[in-house]
Amino acid sequence: MTVLLFSSFTRTHFNKCYEGKSSKDILKRVAANALMSLLAVSRRAQKHALKANLIDNCMEQMKHINAQLNLDSLRPGKAALKKKEDGVIKELSIAMQLLRNCLYQNEECKEAALEAHLVPVLHSLWPWILMDDSLMQISLQLLCVYTANFPNGCSSLCWSSCGQHPVQATHRGAVSNSLMLCILKLASQMPLENTTVQQMVFMLLSNLALSHDCKGVIQKSNFLQNFLSLALPKGGNKHLSNLTILWLKLLLNISSGEDGQQMILRLDGCLDLLTEMSKYKHKSSPLLPLLIFHNVCFSPSNKPKILANEKVITVLAACLESENQNAQRIGAAALWALIYNYQKAKTALKSPSVKRRVDEAYSLAKKTFPNSEANPLNAYYLKCLENLVQLLNSS
Repeated sequence: MTVLLFSSFTRTHFNKCYEGKSSKDILKRVAANALMSLLAVSRRAQKHALKANLIDNCMEQMKHINAQLNLDSLRPGKAALKKKEDGVIKELSIAMQLLRNCLYQNEECKEAALEAHLVPVLHSLWPWILMDDSLMQISLQLLCVYTANFPNGCSSLCWSSCGQHPVQATHRGAVSNSLMLCILKLASQMPLENTTVQQMVFMLLSNLALSHDCKGVIQKSNFLQNFLSLALPKGGNKHLSNLTILWLKLLLNISSGEDGQQMILRLDGCLDLLTEMSKYKHKSSPLLPLLIFHNVCFSPSNKPKILANEKVITVLAACLESENQNAQRIGAAALWALIYNYQKAKTALKSPSVKRRVDEAYSLAKKTFPNSEANPLNAYYLKCLENLVQLLNSS
């Protein structure tokens, strides 16, 4: 019933209550908030909003706001300018929030936003977004929703938007030739005290890191070099910083593909830094360095570099003696992947310390999980150990 009412509401009353009204209009704010709430919980509401051209209308409004802001910036010195600008920024914030909720987990709406040139419009607004933290947070939320499980949307951030927006006032700063580069620049220069925006920009990058096109831009920009400058905990502190965890989550997504794994291995000192980070704790994500090692071990071209780093092998072998069952599984799977179809790894892993740990882990696992078929994770762990034992005992 609610959605049926919404269908009529979007086509008639919403236009009267929202479009063309001042940002200070109470009825406009009530209508926008009601629509935001409905779009966030109802897929049918999203469908009706799409039919009612809500996405196109929001995009046109954002273009108009950008033109208005650029025009007003050429007339400095008026007392009313700041108040007018604040009102326009509020309208822009509402439009982006409506888009965010309309696009949430809806590929059809995301396709419509792609066709309506969402990214070029946001790119043209970027100098203004940089000036307002709350606007930046909303724009990053919108981009996170837009790029989630939507490869075409991710790729669109890599496109050049040159010529698609007016030249900004010089005091606003230069615009990079793609929104992807703007995001990377923001992540590189983010003040540590701005934790909310920092978290949002890395969440967005983690989405984008699953795209081949975006990984190419990340590689060419040398953005990953910033990871190597992260500081490890000092003194009695045994916990990694929140920024380090954001970086590790990004690297984990990058390592999901062979091209991303190559990017990680090209970073001089990255494997050593990851082994050091694996010694520290973080309550929400304790195994991120191990998962990155796990992913990298599966590619044949990566195996020589992994095998040449004794620290990584030591960390993976030590996982078999960990009290954490997930760490045990990750270590066993990574070692099996490393040794599979690679004779040099078989020879190297036959060292007494590694072979002893594998044998002991297999013996203990058989006693601990006699009915492993009931639990797929336990069954997989046993399979990894069984194959490791067989390969290490073969000639």
